[in-house]
Amino acid sequence: MKSTLTIMATGTILVAAGYTSAMSLSGDVNMVHSPVSVQDGDRTNNHKALLFTEQNNTALGGNLKVEAYLPGKYDGLAATAGRTLAAGRTVSSYMLHADVDSDGVTPVMMTGSISFNEKILGVIFGNFDASDALLGAPGTSYESTSGHGLDFNDPNGDMFRISKNRMRFDFSFTVSGITDQIRIITAGNTTPSDSSGNPIPEPVTTTLLAMGLGGLTLRRRHIEGSTKRLNVTRTAPT
Repeated sequence: MKSTLTIMATGTILVAAGYTSAMSLSGDVNMVHSPVSVQDGDRTNNHKALLFTEQNNTALGGNLKVEAYLPGKYDGLAATAGRTLAAGRTVSSYMLHADVDSDGVTPVMMTGSISFNEKILGVIFGNFDASDALLGAPGTSYESTSGHGLDFNDPNGDMFRISKNRMRFDFSFTVSGITDQIRIITAGNTTPSDSSGNPIPEPVTTTLLAMGLGGLTLRRRHIEGSTKRLNVTRTAPT
């Protein structure tokens, strides 16, 4: 019975593991559903930057240039190193959006961090032309090229950091007159997904569960057979 329960428990763990969270957040950031619009003034929050999934495990429809991908701090003082992600590569895309109701003069400071389960392949913070078309969330209206991104020329400064293992993203925004936005692109998760983006358990999970139920049935038959043999032995004449 112990071995049978172990097989069934393992199958349950695999099912549960398929639905674990894709990331963890801390600081001034909230996860939200993709908004109808992230144009200036349409999706504001005076205390938190908003993170939403744009594309989940999608193949790039064309080559895409990212502006940063190496570990380190980016604040306008450090030189950025870009690269091109090849068409067909499976990726996930997230937009970090910060916009406030303000007089355009008084800045609002926001700092936070995002830990991903997949490596960061690249970050876009200035030129969104190509990536809006390839990775933008369906149904979401975006700003024009000049209307979003980071302002490294601001004396108060915007900043972000990619961790050494490229699994964590830290940011510090000074938000006032225009929106601060970053597109973060991570390696796609190869686990199959359903239409809502939830991972689908691998076939091996179903197999393990079937093995568990089959093992339980076989063991029950074995116990019943042993009981019958025992009864026959006890009633046989000496």
